[in-house]
Amino acid sequence: MVIDRIGNVNNITGADQIQNQKSKEIKKGIGEDTVSISREAQKAQELSRAGEIVKSAADIRPDRVKEVREKLNRGDYDKPDNELLEKVAEKIAQSLLRL
Repeated sequence: MVIDRIGNVNNITGADQIQNQKSKEIKKGIGEDTVSISREAQKAQELSRAGEIVKSAADIRPDRVKEVREKLNRGDYDKPDNELLEKVAEKIAQSLLRL
């Protein structure tokens, strides 16, 4: 028994047409993905960067240390005012809450 081919099995035209269509779409810009960032996300990123800068800043300010040392040496720092005491108490409370 002999079976002859019916049509050309090796030449599938549908796959070639689909590939050509995809190539044309990409060239035209169809099918490209785009990303847009909302204003809220941009603000959040800015705040995050600002927070990182603040965290990386030194806790000790040399100019203030120098000023306080000079006051101590002159004797002007004997009686701290209530504002200073409140700030010290606040710093202590914050450090205890972090534990």
